[in-house]
Amino acid sequence: MIYPVPRKNNLNGSAVAVNAVTVNGEYKDLAEKILSDCGINIHGGFNVEIKLADAQSDDEKYFITVTEQGATVEAFCRRGVFRAVNTLAKLITRGELKTGTLEDYPLFARRGYIEGFYGHTWKTENRLSVMKLMARYGMNSFYYAPKDDEFHRAKWRELYPEKEMNELKMLFDAATENELDFCWCIGPGLTYKYTSSADFDTLINKIKSVYSLGVRNFGLLLDDIPNNFQYEEDAAEYDDIVSAHIALINNTYNTLKAFDSSIELTVCPTQYFGKGNEHYITRFGQGIPSAVNIFWTGREICSGFLTTREADDFALATSHRPLYWDNYPVNDAEMFQEMHLGALRNRDADLYRHSEGLIANVMEYAECSKIPLITIADYLWNPEAYDSEKSLENAQTAILGEKSELFKYIADHLCVSCVSRYGSQLMSDKLSHLSFLMATGQKEQAVVGFKEYNAKMRECLAMIQDTSVPLFAEIGKWTKKFAMCCDVLDAICAVWEEPSLYNKQTLRELMDAYNSDAVILTGFCLREAAEKALD
Repeated sequence: MIYPVPRKNNLNGSAVAVNAVTVNGEYKDLAEKILSDCGINIHGGFNVEIKLADAQSDDEKYFITVTEQGATVEAFCRRGVFRAVNTLAKLITRGELKTGTLEDYPLFARRGYIEGFYGHTWKTENRLSVMKLMARYGMNSFYYAPKDDEFHRAKWRELYPEKEMNELKMLFDAATENELDFCWCIGPGLTYKYTSSADFDTLINKIKSVYSLGVRNFGLLLDDIPNNFQYEEDAAEYDDIVSAHIALINNTYNTLKAFDSSIELTVCPTQYFGKGNEHYITRFGQGIPSAVNIFWTGREICSGFLTTREADDFALATSHRPLYWDNYPVNDAEMFQEMHLGALRNRDADLYRHSEGLIANVMEYAECSKIPLITIADYLWNPEAYDSEKSLENAQTAILGEKSELFKYIADHLCVSCVSRYGSQLMSDKLSHLSFLMATGQKEQAVVGFKEYNAKMRECLAMIQDTSVPLFAEIGKWTKKFAMCCDVLDAICAVWEEPSLYNKQTLRELMDAYNSDAVILTGFCLREAAEKALD
């Protein structure tokens, strides 16, 4: 099975083994680069023919036809070829290429992620790595909006210095190469004066400076700013804050469109979550052009569910379909002690029919973000076939390879978030079964099972302490807590074997230390097992 799951996969004939390929036709260089980057020899005999359909379209739909002699790829545009060849590369590298036909296309129109968290901004190499991976999994949008980029927010009035401009240009070029729409965002609301023509001119000039890099998609973000006016002149001019925001957005949009009609604008309102029919957001949506995308996080800032009914309520009130700013897997603010490595869940399968798309807010931890992002990409491409558990297993393997099987012993605990309030399922099931064995007089079998389980935990601990692996380097504080967890498990097992006062006191001390560490790891099952042992 390849991911994202194709819409119509009838490649179910005889298996085709491919050791090397020869590419011919349209976008030959693009196809060769994709295949080569995936480790496929591009100087071989299996012929890959690429054709463009006669119709002029930017549709991402593509077709792959495979015979024993070769494969034909048909698409409408460069982006379609990009998607098709990435799929072909996955089929070849996974040994799943068979004769037959495949037809594929995405269901969500806008599919992507936003670097919009509070915390240390990603390094350029991290951004490039995630960008390339997400493009390979079918995303088509990247929003640049790191809160701690001072030129994005705190120093929005200042132009980027040469070094930072060069880095933005590198990101834009990489996005273009990987068929991602690059959207640069600015957040002026902390100090913006709505009645100041100088501030407006400064805003437009800042946007135009980034426009000079080739960027045509922009975001104007008014999130996490005061709900009241900060300047007396603004309070005297406007009836309320939403009136000022509407005026700012309309003036910005009209000015940019007059400058270049191809420019697209996305905005984030100050009220960016709720039922969607409140006074502010209703006025806001009704007051700005229908072509402007509105970010919306759903019922909550970090919504456990996104439903079509809520999307329809938003659209009815605002005359805009929501563009979801999905605050998963982000783990900033009050969530900083959590690590969100689970799959995306609880988003309606037909949400694509009721929204402009979904943009996922990532974590400060770029490597860790890759795992949930792959599942999000799978959902966005084909939500009707999305299986969160299978997608998560594929994502872990894609990032960690053979290490993924052992990694599940800590990943079991790193999935508590807004989309899943439950974690430690593997541990819970194991401890429950072992407790049953103890309760029914099968002590020897229970102790053996306990030691086998904790041996795997220890093996996992040894593996994740290798910080030369980028993802393991990012989870250091969770690794430390995991080591404490292993100690607690050893102590529980010792009490089971010999419930002496010494063993019980050791367990109490280890549990006290474990509980005093604020990092979130295991669920209730560990404490329950310890309490039962002490009783």
